[in-house]
Amino acid sequence: MRRLPGILLLTGAALIVIAALLVSGLRLALPHLDAWRPAILNKIESVTGVPVAASQLSASWQNFGPTLEAHNIHAALKDGGELSIKRVTLALDVWQSLLHMRWQFRDLTFWQLNFRTNTPLQSSDGEGIETSRLSDLFLRQFDHFDLRDSQISFLTLSGQRAELAIPQLTWLNGKERHRAEGEVSLSSLTGQHGVMQVRMDLRDDDGLLNNGRVWLQADDIDVKPWLGKWMQDNVALQTARFSLEGWMTLSKGEIAGGDVWLKQGGASWLGDNTTHTLSVDNLTAQISREQPGWQFYIPDTRITLDGKPWPSGALTVAWLPQQDVGGENHTRSDELRIRASNLELAGLEALRPLAAKLSPVLGEIWQATQPSGKIATLALDIPLQATEKTRFQASWENLAWKQWKLLPGAEHFSGTLAGSVEDGQMKVAMQQAKMPYETVFRAPLEIENGVATLSWLKNENGFQLDGRDIDVKAKAVHARGGFRYLQPTGDEPWLGILAGISTDDGSQAWRYFPENLMGKALVDYLSGAIQGGEADNATLVYGGNPHLFPYKHNEGQFEVLVPLRNATFAFQPDWPALKNLNIELDFLNDGLWMRSDSVDLGGVKASKLAAAIPDYSKEKLLIDADINGPGKAVGPYFDETPLKDSLGSTLAELQLDGDVNARLHLDIPLDGEQVTAEGDVSLRNNSLFIKPLNSTLKNLNGKFSFVNGALKSGPLTANWFNQPLNLDFSTTEGAKAYQVAVNLNGNWQPTRMGVLPPQLNDALSGSVTWNGKVGIDLPYHADTTYHIELNGDLRNVSSHLPSPLNKPAGEAIPVNIQADGNLKSFALTGSAGSKNHFNSRWLLNQKLTLDRAIWTTDSRTIPPLPAQQGVELNLPALDGAQWLALFQKGAADNVSSSAEFPQRITLRTPALSLGGQQWNNLSVVSAPSLNGTKIEAQGREVNATLLMRNHAPWLANIKYLYYNPGVAKTHASSPTPTSPLASANTISFRGWPDLQLRCEECWLWGQKYGRIDGDFAIKGNTLTLANGLIDNGFARLKANGEWVNAPGNERTSLKGSLHGSNLDTAAGFFGISTPIQNASFNVDYDLHWRNPPWQPDEATLNGILRTRLGKGEFTDLSSGHAGQLLRLLSFDALLRKLRFDFRDTFSEGFYFDSIHSTAWIKDGVLHTDDTLVDGLEADIAMKGSVDLVRRRLDMEAVVAPEISATVGVAAAFAVNPIVGAAVFAASKVLGPLWSKVSILRYRITGPVDAPQINEVLRQPRKESQQ
Repeated sequence: MRRLPGILLLTGAALIVIAALLVSGLRLALPHLDAWRPAILNKIESVTGVPVAASQLSASWQNFGPTLEAHNIHAALKDGGELSIKRVTLALDVWQSLLHMRWQFRDLTFWQLNFRTNTPLQSSDGEGIETSRLSDLFLRQFDHFDLRDSQISFLTLSGQRAELAIPQLTWLNGKERHRAEGEVSLSSLTGQHGVMQVRMDLRDDDGLLNNGRVWLQADDIDVKPWLGKWMQDNVALQTARFSLEGWMTLSKGEIAGGDVWLKQGGASWLGDNTTHTLSVDNLTAQISREQPGWQFYIPDTRITLDGKPWPSGALTVAWLPQQDVGGENHTRSDELRIRASNLELAGLEALRPLAAKLSPVLGEIWQATQPSGKIATLALDIPLQATEKTRFQASWENLAWKQWKLLPGAEHFSGTLAGSVEDGQMKVAMQQAKMPYETVFRAPLEIENGVATLSWLKNENGFQLDGRDIDVKAKAVHARGGFRYLQPTGDEPWLGILAGISTDDGSQAWRYFPENLMGKALVDYLSGAIQGGEADNATLVYGGNPHLFPYKHNEGQFEVLVPLRNATFAFQPDWPALKNLNIELDFLNDGLWMRSDSVDLGGVKASKLAAAIPDYSKEKLLIDADINGPGKAVGPYFDETPLKDSLGSTLAELQLDGDVNARLHLDIPLDGEQVTAEGDVSLRNNSLFIKPLNSTLKNLNGKFSFVNGALKSGPLTANWFNQPLNLDFSTTEGAKAYQVAVNLNGNWQPTRMGVLPPQLNDALSGSVTWNGKVGIDLPYHADTTYHIELNGDLRNVSSHLPSPLNKPAGEAIPVNIQADGNLKSFALTGSAGSKNHFNSRWLLNQKLTLDRAIWTTDSRTIPPLPAQQGVELNLPALDGAQWLALFQKGAADNVSSSAEFPQRITLRTPALSLGGQQWNNLSVVSAPSLNGTKIEAQGREVNATLLMRNHAPWLANIKYLYYNPGVAKTHASSPTPTSPLASANTISFRGWPDLQLRCEECWLWGQKYGRIDGDFAIKGNTLTLANGLIDNGFARLKANGEWVNAPGNERTSLKGSLHGSNLDTAAGFFGISTPIQNASFNVDYDLHWRNPPWQPDEATLNGILRTRLGKGEFTDLSSGHAGQLLRLLSFDALLRKLRFDFRDTFSEGFYFDSIHSTAWIKDGVLHTDDTLVDGLEADIAMKGSVDLVRRRLDMEAVVAPEISATVGVAAAFAVNPIVGAAVFAASKVLGPLWSKVSILRYRITGPVDAPQINEVLRQPRKESQQ
């Protein structure tokens, strides 16, 4: 022991020497290290088992130890990967390494290290990356190292290759502890995934780097590569980018748990052709690995799905993989467990595609039901391989979902749920909700308020569903009861129902018939049949196998007894519904029996009504009832039935009125086949309207029967057109048409028919025996047609109508009338006697319309219809006055109100007596024009056209008119009326048109007047004449005026002129002689009086006359109309006196240059003060007045020889030119005086017939000159 220190000292000295020698050797050898590079690399390959290559090695010795720098290092890995390093700098601290007994480096930096491995971070068996010699070198031999601008390529948990870019990373290795800090950037084939700040503290257990803790901080990083392969396969996120901070714990190479703070970010995935999005806002989550599964917990759901924020709540999702639990069923399915609170189901719709990947069945149910509403609490344990064993517990409010298979849809559904799919219970309540239940009910159940308790049990023995305490108030119905449904394994199902039902609207019953149990046919029928009513305490009893319904052999029981009140019931969909019906409905298994004491069938009453469907399979309804009611209601009732085209059509054409009694039996197939209706109808004092004839039979008595549309009557009696009638009828349902046949006969008096005007009735007497047949065809797919034929003889009829309708009794005239047509028109033809035939076509518009017609009185056959619309009448000679008198009595007043006639009418007759004259070979055509009606009249005495224009004056263009009623007069003493209107008692202008008269050649009363024009206008009681003209070629009379025809205030005014070139020629044209010869004339007049135009009243006559005559001569004054006019002013008496005094000069003529006179009339007194005759030998002037009423004179006459033109005597005295002629006649007889006197003055007074003439002044010429 004493030598031990020496030995130790010696040993230490030896070691020091050896170390010194070694260091010195290294100092000398290290600079030449690159020369041994191949040998060194081979040695490294033999030690690590990995081929290694390098382009350069350089080394040196420092005080702390050697330094080494290698360039372009490359190594191939066993998994096919590779390692390459651009440059490695190594500085080994020898002394620290000796002290710690492991490699200690002052500097170990890898520049541009590229590491690529094909080994996943986690193998299929859950193992992590096992350390190899290379990893042992980095993780155990190096105490630390730095990475600069390096990349690591690896397979992520999802199986996707990713590249980890490392701008800077410092790695510290301790004993079984490894720490790192730096920046990493992950990228993959899908793009850049973000830059993260990383801190790691990992442990090396059993050669595996699989335990420890990692801190991450990243902004907008893609987390998809970090998800496990299972998540990638089953979730399939499209994007998942978040800004986060996280603490992750690794255990055995897997994520065992951690905390995540998702500041901002979101994920997206593809649904059903729609991309769904999830976003978070400061969401915290805890992830924990619960062997062998995992759990995800969110204390506050700050999540937004598809833009809709979740309500605040908690969510826990756990997944347990498949496990071996031992026992008979030693394997337990992988399971998804969900715990949630305050969830809005509609907000989870975006997660449905994810749920469908986890469980296709769950996804299918979710998609079908589309749930919504709020779940307060939810606990689900879902075995993913056996979802039928799902366990659950939940409470919810206002849930809603759509129907899925036999699960009805619902809304506003609240309740609780506990148990499992195999055994559970649910208590529910609904308010103001709709429950669609297709294949069961035809419309959603509209629940006002409802509660129920449902429980179920499903095991190896089968399935049982119980419904208890069910109380539902829905639309129009309130039901209470319960049910049980059993489906034993391997046995038949059984359903039991017991319920009490009340309703206030039976028309809604169709909503509550379970079609899957009752069958479609029955539900179809009842849905259409029950259209209204009320029921209390209706009872539903059901017991049996629903598959055997309706229990034809009593294998089960189904009965619904409904005492329906105030019901509306349609026994057949296309028959009228029965209303106000109290009926008892007894649905018993496969039949329905109905009973009612009274029911309304349209407008008639049915009593003792019994209806039944004995067997639903036979689909036939039988009804029997006694019918009583108004006949007019029977037709409209059958018009609403399938018998409309047969019986209904018959009753539409033969419309019955009055009370009828009948027995009705209906056989109604429910499959839509033809209904059979049969019965008997008794008639008593009824009426029958025959629509095609538009006529009514009254007091109809008899009986007929029917089978559907086949009607047949016995002998019937009635009154038609106030006459007795015998008839019978029958109908036939043909292949193409429904046919009606009616036979008629009678003996009628035309005057009692009530269809002729009284004026015609008064002219007829006698009776007509006749018979007729009516045939009506009612095609099923076309318009109605009919044929009517009437035959009779007018032998016993006498007629006092004007010719040609006059006839004595006893003269045989057979009559045949036929009508053929449809509902739009008919042809009416016939004959009366052997020569009178007619043909016509009538249109059945809103008013009966005659389209065209022709009547001939000299033909042997029916004439053809005119080519155009109108009426042609070819008649014998007519007495127009008699027919006009008949019409004026009102014989045709109601014709236009009952029918419409064409505007074109043609009348041809050899002679027409009218207006006191016979018009020969007359043809009158009345036809419509563009703006009214045009009437053309042509005959021997007339050729004229009248345009009756709408909204414009009528225009009468007369080319020739010869009107001389005096020719027809038999008594010469009968005076010719001064006017055609003179005989009328009262005249009204109402309805008179404005008229423009243009007559080119007019002969009136045998005198030719030539051209006559005038425009006549009516306004109220005033007739106005404008542009009046009479021009015979010798004189031209113009006139304007008006006639006020107000009762008690009549007034006539005329104003115009009369002028011509020769007075005696113009007067001679009318047969009037005048003493004035060769003088032109021009007379202006303005006269008015209070009487009609043709009756001037002298007492009310007022006006002005202006007369101007040209150069002429006075001749004989003693005769003709001129003498009468001179007597009015007593010129004849004056001239007789002058003739006595101056005989020698009176026999000679008197010439004048002109005559001027102005006269005014005031209340029948004519005044003048300027009547002047400008004679060749003397001038004569007159003034004074004439009382036309009293016929008295008060005149002065002055005769002056050689009166100069400037002498003003007086204004002309306007009686007429004839009066002026009398003045000049007086100057003629005074011819011998001219040499002796200059002025003679006379005073004329007294009656017109015996005037007194007194000479008041005779002034000698000399005195006059003085």
